[in-house]
Amino acid sequence: MSVKSQAAVIVGQGRVEVREIDMPRPKRGEVLVRQKAVALCTLEQRFFTGVFPRYPGCWGHEVAGIVEEIGPDTYTPLKVGDYVARGGGSACSECYECAMGRDSFCPAEKERLQNQQNTGRPDGISGIFGMSEYASVDPHNLVKMSERIPFEEAALAEPIACAVTSANKLDIELGQTVVVIGAGAMGLANVLIARARGAFVVVSDLDANRRAHALRAGAHAVLDPTTGDVAGQLEKISGGRGADVVIAAIGVESANDDALRLLAQNGKMMLFASAHPAVPISIDPNMVHRSGIWITGSTSKNRKALYQASLLISRGVIDVKPMIQKVMPLDQAQQAFEEAIKPETYRIVVTM
Repeated sequence: MSVKSQAAVIVGQGRVEVREIDMPRPKRGEVLVRQKAVALCTLEQRFFTGVFPRYPGCWGHEVAGIVEEIGPDTYTPLKVGDYVARGGGSACSECYECAMGRDSFCPAEKERLQNQQNTGRPDGISGIFGMSEYASVDPHNLVKMSERIPFEEAALAEPIACAVTSANKLDIELGQTVVVIGAGAMGLANVLIARARGAFVVVSDLDANRRAHALRAGAHAVLDPTTGDVAGQLEKISGGRGADVVIAAIGVESANDDALRLLAQNGKMMLFASAHPAVPISIDPNMVHRSGIWITGSTSKNRKALYQASLLISRGVIDVKPMIQKVMPLDQAQQAFEEAIKPETYRIVVTM
């Protein structure tokens, strides 16, 4: 059995079609979700622009909706009618990586991502079908959301969870100075989480409008890289010290260079964003040796962080509205992608 579903399908570089497709009903270990909103992350944008040329594809991993049906012999605390957010993955929960809380490194999760290219569907569409009205998904990939939260905001549980994973790894402490480089949507996600952990949050961005928006979203101060030495600017703000933590939320060489200049003794540098193209970091090992800094990275999220993100949003601890640029209906999916790829745009959310 299947259910008819309207879906946004990327059919070629720069081309999206809204099609009616068949979605299978949930089998054992799955639940059917009536999906209400999907945010267009940079991943979906790369499929659209041809960086990842896999066509036809129906992607979307920042999703919110309602549980419609539970598959046979499926154990889950979720019930029909629950409001949920999707997390994007389906880790096994049993391997070493999962046991250590590193779900995104689960071998089963990596295999699932590879198999998305070859779904065996008669229509040839690959993907995770977050841009579809219906999808049958692993309940491990879902977290319950408050019914008071609009679907377009609940859909951002996944990107918030990525920022939570990063913050947990950094162990951001009360009163620390945290600099976020890049005030796009994911930069703002890091601002929201760092502030929720009690940090003094400073944002660095080339664009004056984005710096102003970051202040409205909750940053305590901003740095302007266009006017000179960002390290000197930070010292004036922070009482003569560098940053305890610097999060590079854009994957460009200048951001990495600034991050190293901004770090205090024993500071932590987080490479949060992927880089396209990737430029190697040039670093003096003696500087690392003498200063005690450490450089790390974070990708995706784990189950704990997804739950924490759902609680932060559902209980109103953080407000994700500053991350959203525009909400558009499914029948405007082509225009939504064209808006989403503009460099100045925050999250575009498509409703279904």
